[in-house]
Amino acid sequence: MFKKIKNIILKTDRFLYKKFGSDKSTKFLENIKEAQIIFSHLNEIGKESKVRFVGGCVRKAICSENIDDIDLATSLEPDEVKKKLHKEDIKVIDTGISHGTITAILNKKKFEITTLRKDISTDGRHANVEFTSNWEQDASRRDFTINAIYVDIEGRIFDPLNGISDLQNGIIKFIGSPDERIQEDYLRILRYFRFFIQYSKTDHDQNIIRSIKQYINGINKISNERIFNELEKIMMLKNVYSLFSHELSKEIILNIFPQFKYYERLKMFDSLNIKLRDKYDSYLILALLILDQTNNYEYFCHKYKTSNSIKNRFENISVNFENLKSKKFYLEENIKKLIYLSNKDYARDLLLFSICTNNKIKTLNIEKLIDYVANCEIPKFPISGDYLKKHGYVTGQALGKKLKSLEAKWIENDFIIEKKTIEKSLEKVSKD
Repeated sequence: MFKKIKNIILKTDRFLYKKFGSDKSTKFLENIKEAQIIFSHLNEIGKESKVRFVGGCVRKAICSENIDDIDLATSLEPDEVKKKLHKEDIKVIDTGISHGTITAILNKKKFEITTLRKDISTDGRHANVEFTSNWEQDASRRDFTINAIYVDIEGRIFDPLNGISDLQNGIIKFIGSPDERIQEDYLRILRYFRFFIQYSKTDHDQNIIRSIKQYINGINKISNERIFNELEKIMMLKNVYSLFSHELSKEIILNIFPQFKYYERLKMFDSLNIKLRDKYDSYLILALLILDQTNNYEYFCHKYKTSNSIKNRFENISVNFENLKSKKFYLEENIKKLIYLSNKDYARDLLLFSICTNNKIKTLNIEKLIDYVANCEIPKFPISGDYLKKHGYVTGQALGKKLKSLEAKWIENDFIIEKKTIEKSLEKVSKD
């Protein structure tokens, strides 16, 4: 009898909340079609929700930010989640099954689903966990109050640690003791600064700064891949320069990343209009912090195991570093040559990098050149190997050298080559 009454109350409460009480800030999450399907398969009709949105996607929904990753928390154990989803032909991957995490993929959308947990022990990198059905216990093991907000598919918010209030008031607060939270996972030092510069409306809590300084060497226990992944997220924040404009954070960040010698360049980046700033990605902002005419970037790329693509972009800027100081570099004909010899992306990188490193050039002129790069047609060399063969060359080194020689003259002459120049160049072999 009691169970029936409870179910009736739950149904009535759910209906009234859906009609009158749903927080509009979470509507985006509620309206994700794939999420609705997953929730419907994991929840039981008329019963309390067994799955909720949690973490970054909730925080971003409340702040009206773009949502990329979607994390779900559930009171169901991993095997039960897998069983229910497999039954509905939903693809499931064991991404971290030992820690209670699986990834569900539906219509190319990924949902990381983690069973409620409590920590048993930790070494600063990994935690030994035990599954629980207690939502408060799961919340208490998370890093910051703003990441311990849960929302069900109907927009019903569960906020046991007042994370919404802290988010609205711009307070970045560790859950429980900062010392304990940091020692559980030293990457939380960097995460603290990411959330602080993104959301804070107050000054640093001195107890937090004390804890960070005390345990900063713990960062060395974290894999460089995890550190770099966190760094990428920091570099994409709109006010990333504030990391260095505040003495406390600057001291700590430079302790972790001594390669950031040129952080003052971010002052210029900070002053750019939004349209122009949006053209910079995290790697180009990193380039501003690190690069000069030397090959010192190679150590950074090696340490953090960056992709060859990133390393090649850094090399392109480093090799051309001195050229960026010359006015001739910014002539359209030279930019066109650069595009032909490398590619449009490399040319664009150099122009954007130069805005923040060369105070003698005008930003407006660079913007025009960036547009020129976007619209520039890449020239096609009009002479082929077959053409040379018709004039006496045979396949081999001589043909290759002649082709390169003619191409160099063509490039030097702004992608124009006269017939008489070609004929004169081919005279010797014709006579032979």
